Amino acid sequence: MLLAIALAVVSSCDDFLDVNTNPNNLPTSGVQYILPGAELGVGFVMGNTIQLVSSLWMQQMAGTGTQSDPYDRYNIGPADLNNEWNTIYANLLDDLRQIKVQGREEGNFIHAGIAGVLEAYVWAVTTDIWGDVPFQQALAFDEALNPEYDPQQEIYPSIITILDEAIADLNKTNVLTTPAGDLIFGESTPMSTTIDKWTRVANSIKLKVYLQSRKKNPAAAATRINELIAQDRLITSNADNFNVPFFASAGAQNPLYMYNHLTRPNDMIVSTRFLDSMQVLNDPRLPTIITQAGGNYVSYDNGLYTVLNFTSANRSRWGLYIVGRGQTASNGTVTVGNANDQAPMRLITASTVYYWLAEAALTLGTTGNPAALYRQALEANFSDISTFLGSTYTPANFEANGQAYISSRVAAFTANPSTEGKLNVLIRDKWVSSAGNAYEAYNDYRRTGYPQLALPQNALAGVNRIPTRWPYVQNEIQANRENVPLRDYPAGLLVPVWWME
Repeated sequence: MLLAIALAVVSSCDDFLDVNTNPNNLPTSGVQYILPGAELGVGFVMGNTIQLVSSLWMQQMAGTGTQSDPYDRYNIGPADLNNEWNTIYANLLDDLRQIKVQGREEGNFIHAGIAGVLEAYVWAVTTDIWGDVPFQQALAFDEALNPEYDPQQEIYPSIITILDEAIADLNKTNVLTTPAGDLIFGESTPMSTTIDKWTRVANSIKLKVYLQSRKKNPAAAATRINELIAQDRLITSNADNFNVPFFASAGAQNPLYMYNHLTRPNDMIVSTRFLDSMQVLNDPRLPTIITQAGGNYVSYDNGLYTVLNFTSANRSRWGLYIVGRGQTASNGTVTVGNANDQAPMRLITASTVYYWLAEAALTLGTTGNPAALYRQALEANFSDISTFLGSTYTPANFEANGQAYISSRVAAFTANPSTEGKLNVLIRDKWVSSAGNAYEAYNDYRRTGYPQLALPQNALAGVNRIPTRWPYVQNEIQANRENVPLRDYPAGLLVPVWWME
């Protein structure tokens, strides 16, 4: 595992310098050795600052630390995000491109296909967060030291092209007879099963892209989504969830567990808005998502820490379903057990897909009954929680309480007379279901306006609504200034990304 992580860091430097090459060392690694580090890298990127900022802006969490408090109030500048940008471009995308190219050259097309699916996902995340980003020239390090920024409306179709190519690769032969190096679906999984699961991931990313951009061309989005529904190869079972696993060894643990319970346990606390929303509806998922402290739930208002420090060690933090199975201390911290107890980074689950299909049916008229799909989304989420936690950690009467809750929510959805009202009900539950992957909640909010959120207290001057994109990073502004758009900070935070309008 340590070797895999190390490869993720160093493999992108393979051809950067070609002098003083040691003839005793291979210039490249096999694709099966690069892939594990790349997969873990995707999980770590999604579980670190992307999750931290999104969970604060979506008011699932509130900041009570020197870093999280400014982020909570939108005081996040270009210098704060260099690491994320560099990791995405210099590590993840470069490694995944290496696997694609090398896999095709070696005849390991299935590994190339897996890398293509992961690459498409990383591109979707990158452009969703920043908008226009370097794409066509991004990885041509020797040819374009100052890459141009491609419009998001051109990147989105290119993501579909990458996915089509990946699916084609997945249906070709492979020199390696096993999916060696695939940590997401398992190295010992039969190759036919691996192909099916990764194809479902690819199609689910397509669904995400089409739905995300539905406002730009509703008719085209509806047609493409219906085609995916007809193919019937989406993630519709929790057994096919696109999850990145983590491990018990130091540096390979779930990043939310490390941040919220080990290294910086006093930096975040559950947002009062998130807690109140779950409590007022008697949401049975609450004790699985959020911990108690001192026998109670302890929350805080977003932005309040600036003027009224929260000093108690007792606070409600991310719970067992989000960080891993283990014992909860009286102050709300969790100690996760062995390697099998680490929670994965859940990127796209069956629940996520059913929510997307319900929204598409509701807003675009695609195939399917919105209320039935909404029910399936909730059922998949509750099932995933109980399956992961098992009998030891699943709350008493969770299944019965869950069925009652689901029926009440579907009834509220059905009774609402308007599309917007129904969408509000739907996205509110998706907001809860996206706990642990608030990037998707951030997308939902920008696309739909739900859940209905108020500004935090003491928001950064000049930012009068929840930001609609991240600021471009300082390294790019300094090194590639002529190509970087929206350098006016913080005004640039409020410029909508392409698919919002």
